[in-house]
Amino acid sequence: MTIDRELIGSVLPAYDIGDILGRGGWGYVVSGQHRQLDRHVAIKQLPANLATDPAVRRRFTAEARVLASLDHPHVVPVFDFVERDGICLLVMELLPGGTLRSRVSAAGGFAAPHAVAVSLACASGLGAAHRRGVLHRDVKPENMLFAASGVIKVTDFGIAKVIGGPDTVVTRDGDVLGTPAYIAPEQVRGGQLSPATDVYGLATVLYELLAGVLPFPQEAEHVAILFKHAYEKPVPLRDVIPDVPDPLAAVVMRGLATEPAERFASAESFGVALAEACTQAWGPGWLPSEVVPLMDAGPIRSAAGPPSVPQRTALPTVPPAGPAAVASGTAAATTVGRQGTGPSVATAGAADPARRRKLIITAVVVAIIVIALIVILVVVKPFSVYHS
Repeated sequence: MTIDRELIGSVLPAYDIGDILGRGGWGYVVSGQHRQLDRHVAIKQLPANLATDPAVRRRFTAEARVLASLDHPHVVPVFDFVERDGICLLVMELLPGGTLRSRVSAAGGFAAPHAVAVSLACASGLGAAHRRGVLHRDVKPENMLFAASGVIKVTDFGIAKVIGGPDTVVTRDGDVLGTPAYIAPEQVRGGQLSPATDVYGLATVLYELLAGVLPFPQEAEHVAILFKHAYEKPVPLRDVIPDVPDPLAAVVMRGLATEPAERFASAESFGVALAEACTQAWGPGWLPSEVVPLMDAGPIRSAAGPPSVPQRTALPTVPPAGPAAVASGTAAATTVGRQGTGPSVATAGAADPARRRKLIITAVVVAIIVIALIVILVVVKPFSVYHS
């Protein structure tokens, strides 16, 4: 697939058009840079054969308006959309941190708390979209990208709907909307889609992060995989990785229920249940928030409890150089106070309130006596000499 930089540039004259960042059945993504704002962006273009279809263009415009209105830290923001001269473009934030798939591959897998934290962030973003009536329809690791700051964001909301329409699961090229490994049963059956559809995809992603394999053995034929998703039960998570805590495994498997009514009704409720299960299994402070930022997550964040605080290496204790040394801790302060020839800084600072009051009263009495003597010397003495 080649890109026509001149065509894209003519539609987006304020941008310099860069290289291809990715491609797929939805078209391709190129990099761009707004010349005046110096903002780096990703520009997604739908395939030309779809862009010339009036029905696709109408869906694109309708979906793009909704997507551009989504404002959440874990959703990729849409800056602009253009439908003109047979071309459909979405201008989005450029996320240079790579996909969740590439991160997992580079790291050789995630520890369980890290895997759950990533899923909670994605659940937060999906939940925000669900509250606006937007379904993703194609949740998978390739559609979860990292910003330079380490924040994970969900992208490609509504693309499946734009390409295939609201009432079909098959494109004009015969491809099923949604990736077979993560597709929900109701998508395969052509049933009613709901937020529980995205819950299924996210639960599949988390299962894979925890176990290193997918819930269904992967067949060479996509049709066989689709049949399994539609009509069979997935392999229980603890059968694959027995050391996963029971509460966590139970939540994941409920998210993978074949019938939508048996799953969590929304991504947010799925995220809350995940957070509660992990707090039950690992205790408060399990969430590695410095590794995986969890932002604007509301009930999900509350259910996870306080974030873990990294352990700081204690500084070595240095013995005081002499009696006047200032102690760095309570025990040291007591030692210095006892060894010194006079009260140390720590001991003086620990004087009780009664002693302070005595000192103040003494100072006031001394001041009064001094004033009285001055009055006697200045006033009384000259008066007595004058009358003698």
